[in-house]
This record gives sequence, C-alpha cells and structure tokens, in this order.
Amino acid sequence: MPTVVHVGPISSPGGIQTVIGTLSTHPPEGWIVETVESHSSGSYLSKLQVYNKAKNRLEELIKQTDDIVIHLHAASDYSFLRKLRLAEHASKLGAKIVFQIHSGNILTWLGKKDRAKKMRQRLKDCKATIVCLSERWKELLTPFLGKCVVSSNPIDPIHCIDETVERKQNQILLLGRNDEVKGHDFAFEIMREFQKNASDVTLHCTGREQAHDDLDNVIAHGWVSKEEKVRLLQESSLLILPSTYEGQPMVALEALACGTPVLASDTVHSLPNGIETASMNRKEDWVEKIERIQSTTTVTLPDIHTIDSVNEVLVSIYSSNGSTKSRSG
Repeated sequence: MPTVVHVGPISSPGGIQTVIGTLSTHPPEGWIVETVESHSSGSYLSKLQVYNKAKNRLEELIKQTDDIVIHLHAASDYSFLRKLRLAEHASKLGAKIVFQIHSGNILTWLGKKDRAKKMRQRLKDCKATIVCLSERWKELLTPFLGKCVVSSNPIDPIHCIDETVERKQNQILLLGRNDEVKGHDFAFEIMREFQKNASDVTLHCTGREQAHDDLDNVIAHGWVSKEEKVRLLQESSLLILPSTYEGQPMVALEALACGTPVLASDTVHSLPNGIETASMNRKEDWVEKIERIQSTTTVTLPDIHTIDSVNEVLVSIYSSNGSTKSRSG
C-alpha cells in the first residue's frame, strides 16, 4: 500500500499539530500513514537534534517504502526553511513532495529581501506540489510561489453538536495559545466594556493562566485537553477570534462543527461563508455583534472540511503526476 508521511509539529500544541493529528488518526482508505516530528520548543541543540532525527527517519522510510509521499506542513520563517530543507533531502532520495502552507503571516515573510523568488526556485527544484488552504490563499500565494492547489483543513469528528450539552447564553469563548497575535488583550478590553454596562456576558479563554485583576467577567483556563476544548465549544454561545492573522483558523472550523457561531477579526483570511467579522479598531463593533450573533445565528460546518472530503482531495494530490515514488519506475 502507498504511504504518506506527515512532517511537522507532532507534540507542540497548535493548529498544524491538530491538522496532522486528524489526518494521521483518520487516514485515506488504502493508505499507510506515518508521522515525523520536525520541531522542538527547547534549546538550539534540542532543535538541531530533532531536525537531524527527522532527516534520518525520512531517509529510512523512503528507502524501505516503494510508494511514498512526504507531506510537509509549514508555517513561515524557520518553520518554512526547516521543512524546505527536509523536502530537498527527501526529493533527492526520490520521494514525491507535497508542501502545505498553513501560516497566516506567510505573505509578509515571503515579501522580504527577495525571499519569494528564492523559495519558489527551491520548491520547483524539488518538484514540490504546493498546497494552500483555500481559493483565496491560492490567489494570494500564486504570484509569490507559482502554481498552488487547494486542500482545506480537516476537522476531527469529535467536534460535533451534542444535544445533551446545555448551551449557556452569554458565555463566549476565546481559544488560542498565549501569543500577542491571538488577541487576548483586545478581548479583555471588550470585556471591560461589558463590565461597565453591567452585562451578564462572560468570557472563557484558554492560553492564559489568569486574566487582568480588574476583570471579574473573564475565566482563564490555561491550556486544556481536546475533550475540555470540545466541551467548551459545545456549551458556549459564541467563539470570538480577535487574531491579527490566521492561515485557516482551526478553532473557527471546530466551533462551526459544534454548532457554535463565530465572530472574527476582519484581518483573518479564509473564513467560511456565514462567519461575521469586526474591526480591530472598533471595540463597540465587537460589543454590538457579540450581543446580537450569539442569540440569532445558526451555523454548520461546510462539507469541504469533513475528513472524508479532505482525504479525497489529498489522495488526488498524492496520486497526480506520477506522484508516488516507485523503485521499479
């Protein structure tokens, strides 16, 4: 049977890790799936050790497998460069390369120091199929990197509507790591507005161990398990996404799968139809829409994000242009 090897952050929490976890847990029918860890959040030495281990593991898999696709999942910056070096190594050994870009900041990174031209040539040299997350990202990336194909992020079937879970009106949710781009501080400013108005709206957030001391309408959960995240999505009346940028935000898709409406910043690309946006420059816009959307909006997850639909697209990508390596060919 053909083998696909997903390369990326296997143990580091985040959107790419979630995607790889879903794809490896629910592989396409007739395919063997392997995963290779490419990143460590530790010291430079530990990062180098993990990279070298990934390189050696890819070489081992390619040499022992007749039909193999190396599917690399990249963000921007060092993530992109690290996956590109692994792609070049695997390509020299005869493997088919699929290079998927997940970063919402990739255009800014590619636009510096004539970087796009160099990256485009290196990807071309290793005959990589470049995959992006939506038709909109395809439009944006093609001038930088050349031909791209689209494969949306898949959602784990664990994310679903559970009629036994009570939906809590006025409980809103922010899911994301403790990073400036995720907008926790902006969300806290919004909650100050609700507090001034003596509103019943309460924010539950992950990624932060505590909120600001003056806020009594914010509950900080730190990092939560997958099961806890699903429960929060199923019981909340709205997910807010005040991010500076995103590739294709997994939490927004997971919310829709759980029947939870989403309000996102107007700087986020690749949002499904039906998700409302608000300006990061207007807190009052967020306050008004939070009050309205959570009580009036019914949502569903578009079919293109189901694991069966994504697998169908990926098998087509993996199998195109004589994609899999064959020792006899």
